[in-house]
Amino acid sequence: KRPLYCLPAHLNNKDYESYLLVMPGELLASLYSKYGSRLLEQNVRTFLQARGKINKGLRTTIMQHPEKFFAYNNGLTTTAENIEVEATSNGLRIKSLNNLQIVNGGQTTASIFSTMRKDKAELNHIFVQMKLTIVAPEQVEELVPKISEYANTQNKVNAADFFSNHPFHVRIEEFSRRVYAPSVDGGHKQSKWFYERARGQYADAQSHKTKAEQSKFQLEYPKKQLVDKTMMSKFQNVWEDIPHVVAQGGQNSFVSYASMIGKSWEREEQKYN
Repeated sequence: KRPLYCLPAHLNNKDYESYLLVMPGELLASLYSKYGSRLLEQNVRTFLQARGKINKGLRTTIMQHPEKFFAYNNGLTTTAENIEVEATSNGLRIKSLNNLQIVNGGQTTASIFSTMRKDKAELNHIFVQMKLTIVAPEQVEELVPKISEYANTQNKVNAADFFSNHPFHVRIEEFSRRVYAPSVDGGHKQSKWFYERARGQYADAQSHKTKAEQSKFQLEYPKKQLVDKTMMSKFQNVWEDIPHVVAQGGQNSFVSYASMIGKSWEREEQKYN
């Protein structure tokens, strides 16, 4: 394994550390292969597959111009809870990272992995620039969404995406993975809702599965029972008697809903059970 060198990009401030480094494509694909969407838990969305213009462009560059990938790509913005480095004659080397999260660059990461896996692409000429910020656990909820918002310049990010890491959505996501939906037509076969906290989760959850595993997944979580944040905001806002807000569109509906949930959560988060 090649050592991973980094360049400190912070002043002597014990509350804040940041580093610049070059991430080899092979290592990045290896990390995504091992940890999957766990690397993207604080990303505003997960992999949107290769259907969009940006992701198709990433795949084309990897396949046809790998040596230019570093020049063309905006790179990764990442966070970690702590870092261990050591000084060597060749510079500062990273020994370990705890809870590495890709808050911007999920499309780049998953595209590299997908192209390697599906198209058998060689990654030895693929390198990605990476900005790494060390964020203490108690600062994650406040700082990470800001890092993600300000760093995001490639794919369009909707207003709803930036609220996806709020504890409310994490809790609803957890409920949706284990609470059964009412059975259809009174039958014995039960399925579950799939609450898509981060955009693209439903497709990403199936991307590494075999055809048989995908079929089983879709029986457990039918696509018609996929619920995203904007859809939930519309139902909730109609229930709250403000249909005129819903009529303004999904994003406006969600902004209003996020504000309401944020205030309510601070007052009494236990009621969301």
